[in-house]
Amino acid sequence: MKNKGPFSKLDERNKQVAFKVIAVMYFLTIIGMQLIVIYRQFALGQSISDFEDLAILTTVNSLFLVSALLYFGAVPIQKIKIKTILQGYLVIIVFGSIFTYAKYNIFNSPGLSFEQLFDKLIIIFSVSGLIVLFFVIFSLLGKRRLEKELED
Repeated sequence: MKNKGPFSKLDERNKQVAFKVIAVMYFLTIIGMQLIVIYRQFALGQSISDFEDLAILTTVNSLFLVSALLYFGAVPIQKIKIKTILQGYLVIIVFGSIFTYAKYNIFNSPGLSFEQLFDKLIIIFSVSGLIVLFFVIFSLLGKRRLEKELED
């Protein structure tokens, strides 16, 4: 089977350099998009509806990036432990809670009431759970794919 991709005429060293450059530029693009969203929201005071498309694209792209890394084995997962999953879940909850608290209580004048904060925490717990579940599923699928390739 002949490879007809854009890097088919490069030797292995040149391919590795090209892939590293692509990875760095992709990473910088995602970071840049996230910084633009934060700048537009906090520095310019725009509402989320003004840049919702950019925020959704960045979020979905980041989720699929991590999922693809897990699926294709770039992040080595030997055995998924419940303890590790729960720790990842807690880390996502902590960062989401800190960001939400800062967004509503530091950058907005009235802040959140206890009821509103509780409503936001329910959303953080739910979305964090979905993200962790998404990553676990792709890890398991990737592990199964690798085991199947080793059998063949």
